[in-house]
Amino acid sequence: MGREKSGKPRRPRSGADHDHRGWGLEAIPQPGGWQADSRLFAEVTGAAFAGCVSCQDMALTLLVEDAVTTARLVELACGAIIELVGDIPAALTDLEAPGVASPEFRRLARAGLGATTDGMYRECELMTTAERRSAANTALDTLVGYAAAR
Repeated sequence: MGREKSGKPRRPRSGADHDHRGWGLEAIPQPGGWQADSRLFAEVTGAAFAGCVSCQDMALTLLVEDAVTTARLVELACGAIIELVGDIPAALTDLEAPGVASPEFRRLARAGLGATTDGMYRECELMTTAERRSAANTALDTLVGYAAAR
């Protein structure tokens, strides 16, 4: 039977009272024919914006299994940075530059430089799920910061 914990009993949450609204991808053109999972993207971003770590962790575990949706998350984080500062700083693409972005995020951001972001999607397909998760964590932190700045 499991251990009983003292204190207030936990009440299960229904889906109706525990829903996070995030950014869907329906209104954002998909680049190069890459088709990301808009529903999963919205779940992850919604939980991140709400600060719901348990939902974010569960959704992120599913998201990083999908290389295209993970790359799309990183791509939009890079787009947010460009919108805020006008360019992608070296701290987000150069492994030697100081900064807090994960090496995996930097790897994808660097692969996305150029005329198209196709390289980012191809590079993400080569990554392990652990590498994608690291890149996605930096991307989520970036998007939450972007949303707060807006």
